[in-house]
Amino acid sequence: MKTSITKSITGIACALFLAIVTFSACSNNDDKEKPFPASLSPYDMNRPVGFGQGITGGNGQNPVTVNTADALIAAVSGTNAATVYVEGQITLHNTIPVGSNKTIIGRNGATIINHEQNENAGIFLLRGSSNIIIRNLTLKGPGAYDIDVNYGDNISLVGAVNVWVDHCDVQDGIDGNMDIVEGSDNICVSWTHFRYLIDPKSGGSGGNNNHRFSNLVGGKDNNMEIDGGHLNCTFINCWWGEGCSERCPRVRFGKVHVVNCLYNSNDFDDCIAYGVYSNIYAEKCAFTTKSAQDNYLRDRHKDADFNVVLKDCYGVEDVVLKQGDRSQFIPTYSYVSYDANMVESVVTDTRTGAGPTLDIE
Repeated sequence: MKTSITKSITGIACALFLAIVTFSACSNNDDKEKPFPASLSPYDMNRPVGFGQGITGGNGQNPVTVNTADALIAAVSGTNAATVYVEGQITLHNTIPVGSNKTIIGRNGATIINHEQNENAGIFLLRGSSNIIIRNLTLKGPGAYDIDVNYGDNISLVGAVNVWVDHCDVQDGIDGNMDIVEGSDNICVSWTHFRYLIDPKSGGSGGNNNHRFSNLVGGKDNNMEIDGGHLNCTFINCWWGEGCSERCPRVRFGKVHVVNCLYNSNDFDDCIAYGVYSNIYAEKCAFTTKSAQDNYLRDRHKDADFNVVLKDCYGVEDVVLKQGDRSQFIPTYSYVSYDANMVESVVTDTRTGAGPTLDIE
């Protein structure tokens, strides 16, 4: 049974949600872009939070429904505000450039596939884009294959700002599932399931035969001029599941908040990895498999400055690590969180959990 999205919410449902989250957005329910589902998880704020707060996307303007690659490409181009509903299954043979001021939202079962194993393997490329919302979509790549494809991710953020990715199922990116690089900033990723269902392909020019590296935040160690002060991201209620081996996420430079996220792959070499000037605050996450518990944190640049906090997580001990003189990032914005021992049941709920569980007809 899926979550039911409606254009309004009853007073009872709103009161119930307010009892749980006193700072929720019930009073803002007149925004067409953010319909308030009465049966969402009580922990789902149904809006971008943290570093992504305030993103409006297409803001309900110029709605259009697409079911072909050509129509999708046309609908997401340019900078005019648009709300693009995707229906059915769309197969791509090239990465789609996304403009600015767009909402891309999937109707029930909407899936976008790109199985090309070459430089055209990506799905959405947000190069310099701003004010983008991507929701309720299944995005399927060709499987991990280390051929050094530039921006060959299912979602590539390259100098993109103000982006919210919510309730998506992101699978089998050739290079990564979703990377955030080159000065991208103010990103919220919520209720999204990252996984690999296709066996990785060996023999790529990059040399790694198991390139199931899900989420890179910051692509280069020597990119201070572009990335310094940027790459600020909130990952909340996300699920790194089957097949994920590394980069969940792997961070350079940015302030990254990871809260109430689930790690249950059996294939982790590392879950969270820190590097040059990374500043990570991870809290109330659940590391439920032996693989996750054995490899929950890794230093990927031992001579760099960094700050890392893991606290109140399930399956691992608290960690405080510091090198250099930069201060530790601690989130001060409003968000909903809950005890780590609840994460697995909340995030994997097939009705209201991570993935495209919104019911949009």
